[in-house]
Formats: sequence, C-alpha cells, structure tokens
Amino acid sequence: MSQYLLIKKLYVQNANAIAGLTYGFPAITNFLGFAHAISRKLPNELNVALDGVMVISHKNTVHVRQPKGWGDYVFALSRNPLTKKGDTAPINEEGRLSMEISLLVEMKGYQAGDQVTGEQLTCAVTHLLPTLRLAGGQIVRFESVSITTLDNELATLRQLMPGFALVDRSDFLAAHYRALQEKDSTATQFDAWCDFTSLKYEAKRIVDSSSSSNESGTVKAEWHYVRKPHPGYLVPINTGYCAISKVYEQGEIANIRDPLVPALFAEAAYSVGEWKSLHGLPSINTAIWRYQHQYPWYLAKSEPFVEDLVEPDNFDESSEMTF
Repeated sequence: MSQYLLIKKLYVQNANAIAGLTYGFPAITNFLGFAHAISRKLPNELNVALDGVMVISHKNTVHVRQPKGWGDYVFALSRNPLTKKGDTAPINEEGRLSMEISLLVEMKGYQAGDQVTGEQLTCAVTHLLPTLRLAGGQIVRFESVSITTLDNELATLRQLMPGFALVDRSDFLAAHYRALQEKDSTATQFDAWCDFTSLKYEAKRIVDSSSSSNESGTVKAEWHYVRKPHPGYLVPINTGYCAISKVYEQGEIANIRDPLVPALFAEAAYSVGEWKSLHGLPSINTAIWRYQHQYPWYLAKSEPFVEDLVEPDNFDESSEMTF
C-alpha cells in the first residue's frame, strides 16, 4: 500500500505568480522541486525519498490592483529606492501572490507501520519547512505534517476540503489538436492551446428583411461567446521544458551551474490543467504529478507518455554552436 506525506494548510506569501506566458499560480514544477528539496535534506538514515505531488489550493490571492478603481488589473509591485537623479528606478515586473495549499507527497522506502521512522520523518519535515522557500515565497505557517495511506481515499480528501486539486488535462489538448488538424492541416499546437486560454466571441449575421434596403451598407450582427473545447475550470499552465539543442557532454558548455553533468538548452513547455473540486476526483492518483522524460520533452504529468509528442522546431545537431 502506498504511503503519502501530507503537508496540510501550508501558507506561503509573496510566491511567484508568473510562470512564463501564464500567471495566477506557480508552475507545477515548483511543487515537484519543493518535494525534491525536502527529500535531499532528509537524514540519510531514514532511507526515504519523496516523489510525486498532489497540489490542493484552499486560498489564492494574487497581489493586483486597479489604478483607476475600475478596468484592467495590474500587479502591485514593490517600491524601490530612487536613483541618484531622483527618478523611479527601472524594475522587472514581478507578479506575487499569497496562497494556502496542501501537498500530498508520494514516499518511497517507507514501510507501513514503522512508527519510529514515521515520527522521525514528520519531525524532520516539520523543522525543515520554515527554512525553505516555495516558488520564491516565504513559508509563514502550516497546520500539520503527517503520514497517511490511501486505503480510504474519501476520508483523506474529506480532511482537505474545501479545496481544489490541479489535474493534468494534456489529453484534452492533444485531442483538440487532432480535431483541428482534421479541419486545417496548417493548425499548430499553439492554436489548440490558445483555444483553451483565450476569451473568444464570434459575430453571427442577423438576417432581416429590412437589411436589403440599408443604404449605409452596414450589416447587423449578434456577438456570441465561444465555448472552450471542453467543459470545466480549465487553465493554461507551465508544465516543464522542451529541449532546443542536443545534449552536450560535461564540460562542453562553459559557465553552467554544474559542469560535471551533461546539459542542454531548453524553453518552457505549456499545457492545460483543470482545477477540480476534491469531491469530484475519481481517484487521488489522477491528481498526482510526476516527472516524465521523453526527449526532447521534460515534463510534469500525471500519466505516462502514451503517444509520440509532436516534435518541436528542428535543429541541426551537426552544425557548430557557440555560446
């Protein structure tokens, strides 16, 4: 039976709200990286590693404001010291949010019923959490750290309500892309992704007997909202990386973080996720995010790769590249 580490009601302030082209919630790789950071800092004698993560959002407040009291929202940015000339110092826009979340983390190496190891593990994580950052934000408080099994999934979910779990919907994106390809062979994955992320309206012409006598030549129309390709609380998400170069052996690229391991150049990869209420989850396993690797893709997914992904723009591995 699988064992899980439950970090309940974790409150984080000033976390990064911008993830590439998306905003409103940190990229899912932030939470997998957080679990990995905890795993690396655990005592070696515990022989426990943390793996997949389920993210439940209880409260999420993006730091935004309306300058005129109405209209578009803008990020509430920090005020930096003035320059020598008394002007406002130029800054890069930093979107921040405060969030209250719970994390259900898979454990490997922990034996059910080992109370001694369980107490040592929860004690170690309890002391580690205040020293770490999550998505660049400070951990202010948390309710509890415990070990749970999924022999009764309903009981586990009930103690996390109210909340919404982020679920992988890359299958929706793939299916919609295939449907677009059948209609238009020039359609791209970006077109399919924009259908999930854009607010769209379309005009339908009003057929009126008097329109033929309209001297101005104008045509009356009604605007209608265009529904998303699938129902649900669907959102664009940053889900990992896509390689844009070949893999270089250690030492081939200068000035990288760790010159002792192979490296490559990558860009952010995007997909579609769904915020789903916990009472509507068919299974907790459907909301567990894990690392998946199939070159050139390095992604966070809840299911393994079931089909070949569309290749990114081709690059010539034989050509010389200088950095």
